[in-house]
Amino acid sequence: MTATEATAPAAAQAETPVWRRMLIVGTGFGIAIGAKDLEAAAVRARPSGPVILGGARVEDFRARPAAEWGAELTRFLERAGEKRLAATVLLPREETIVRLVHLPGVANSDIAGAIELQIDSLHPYGDEEIAWAFMPAGGAHYVIGLVRKAILDSYETLFSEAGIPVAAFSFSSAAIHAALRIWSAAPASLLAFTTLNSRTEVYGESEARPLYSAEFPTSAERALALSRGELRLPHDCPARPLAEVLPGAAALRNQSGIAENVSPFAYAAALAGSAPMLTRFANLLPKERRASSARRQYLLPGVLGLLLALGAIGVFVVMPALEQRSYLSSLNAEIRRLEPRAQLAQSLEKRATANRAKIEALDEIRRRPQADLEVLNELTRILPSQVWVNSIEIHPDSVILAGEADQAAPLLKLLDSSPLFQNSEFALSVTHNAQNEQFRIKTVRRGRAGRSTP
Repeated sequence: MTATEATAPAAAQAETPVWRRMLIVGTGFGIAIGAKDLEAAAVRARPSGPVILGGARVEDFRARPAAEWGAELTRFLERAGEKRLAATVLLPREETIVRLVHLPGVANSDIAGAIELQIDSLHPYGDEEIAWAFMPAGGAHYVIGLVRKAILDSYETLFSEAGIPVAAFSFSSAAIHAALRIWSAAPASLLAFTTLNSRTEVYGESEARPLYSAEFPTSAERALALSRGELRLPHDCPARPLAEVLPGAAALRNQSGIAENVSPFAYAAALAGSAPMLTRFANLLPKERRASSARRQYLLPGVLGLLLALGAIGVFVVMPALEQRSYLSSLNAEIRRLEPRAQLAQSLEKRATANRAKIEALDEIRRRPQADLEVLNELTRILPSQVWVNSIEIHPDSVILAGEADQAAPLLKLLDSSPLFQNSEFALSVTHNAQNEQFRIKTVRRGRAGRSTP
């Protein structure tokens, strides 16, 4: 596969600051999910413009094992000279909802909260859990993308099974909006379209509406006429295919039009992901689950940051470190001198703690026979003569009685009236024989709750 150099227009280069163009270094891998097929494209971003590495199509991916078509995309990346890239994936249009909201006077730090307050009114899914993300569209306008969380999770699982790391799940209008602003300033007005299977998708921007995206089941002429009205553009405002609007798209064209193996939507996704330091688009994937393929795009900032850090270290760290070295040396020497005494003190403390525990255990064992006799005497005193006790289990913190009585329920109150017992309850349900009720009662010994057998 041969890389194609796509040079940005001269006017766009003049409008873009030099410092910004120097940061346009990276590689993008875009995937557009269709009804049956996956469209993929790979792009290298350079200050002079995008370098298109090529495109691929995975046919009927929904009916094939994920590992199979995942290997196909991996081979495509290898042919493009990239072993592993995190993909920017565009979800199908029919599975996402895109809204444009106007939030004048809201601080940037409060935008997310303001959108969240009205998010339930922006989708028809009711109580079903959704994922959403937003991005600025100019002025006080914000573009919000919404998708059912179950759908997002299913695609995330699918790409994970295919072995394709994903950096972002987004939608077409967000990727196009970001791609148009990498090498040039925002257009004053724009009207672009794509036509596929008798359906026309329109993307536009104007002063009246900073971002517009819609799909129509009609001809391109009818769709563009309706879109001009929504954007408040004159009826003679020209419209161009999306393939001609995207940066560097001229290199994608040949005598028969756009190359069949490069989708404009996958190309826009690749552009949006190729310059992560500059592009900002709505990403529906939570931050903690985003893969990253950033490598060379951070080389220049990394070198500059390293030089700056070395300078700061020389001025603010080296000199104080020299002064602290002698202090730390003397402090460590004192620690080594006192360390044997500290270890001896710790050893003695451990032995004393162990001995105290043994003494307490022995005292508890010594006290138990007398306390257990007091329990038996108390039970003999308070239990009525008509109560027959089959067994008595005496524990350090409780007593369990099992036997028979004509009425078992009053025994709970009788036991709780004793100064030795409390919180009496049936350990098992009361059963009945011919004349009596069989019971099993557990009562807590007062002042001994929480103790264990020594």
